[in-house]
Amino acid sequence: MDPERLIEKELARLNAHLPRAQISLAEALRSERPGVETRDGTFHSFGRDELSLLSRLLEEGMWGELRLPIIIWMSRGMGSGAAVIRGKPEVRVISALLGRPAEGSELVIYRPEVAVIRSRLPTTTQYAFTR
Repeated sequence: MDPERLIEKELARLNAHLPRAQISLAEALRSERPGVETRDGTFHSFGRDELSLLSRLLEEGMWGELRLPIIIWMSRGMGSGAAVIRGKPEVRVISALLGRPAEGSELVIYRPEVAVIRSRLPTTTQYAFTR
């Protein structure tokens, strides 16, 4: 098998847990069963306590813009232990959680920060693997 094809296949397998489509924080807060369907066909539920925390970290006017789950983009090209959060509302929420100023629509974070994020938001964040 072609090495490029093999890499793509492996990345698809690693990312099977990702949502088919994300939903907004506003939608999740209104839902009786907040969560998303994943690429592998399972349902991933969001914890109500996490949704409440997110709603406190972000002004209500942006609840419709914050996409859940928040994706933590892991890439070999970023270097060992580095990851990226993309999207203005996502950067605002993660920056607030980490006690950092929010700037722009992309935030580079490192392994210790990823650990903090995942410990506080285990159901409303997910890893995505890229090249």
